[in-house]
Amino acid sequence: MGIAAEGDSCGELFRQMALGLFRIITSCDDIQPQQELEIEVRGEDREELLVNWLSELLYLLESRLFLPASFFIEDISARHLLARVSGEPVDPARHALEREVKAITYHRVQVEQTATGWRAQVYVDL
Repeated sequence: MGIAAEGDSCGELFRQMALGLFRIITSCDDIQPQQELEIEVRGEDREELLVNWLSELLYLLESRLFLPASFFIEDISARHLLARVSGEPVDPARHALEREVKAITYHRVQVEQTATGWRAQVYVDL
């Protein structure tokens, strides 16, 4: 399954890609910003940075059962991202996890600046 998004800025693009990832996992709109985590990732280029960003978010879900509600990109460059993510622990009574994403792949990953902003795509293994 793939995720594609656009944004006015690179930071907005990465925020939209994170939202896309969690739309694959759950359609739940009742995720509360009970706790905030800081996330810092690096990559050799923007494509690797995107894969690492989404992989870190997926890791938080798998290891801590942390379900994000919102994403704020504080700083981003071609090789570094610093973000704050707000969310809460998964509550099976309120949060239906519809699909299990096993991994973020490098298959046809693309991040590019266009004349009107930024565009990206990535595929995930289900």
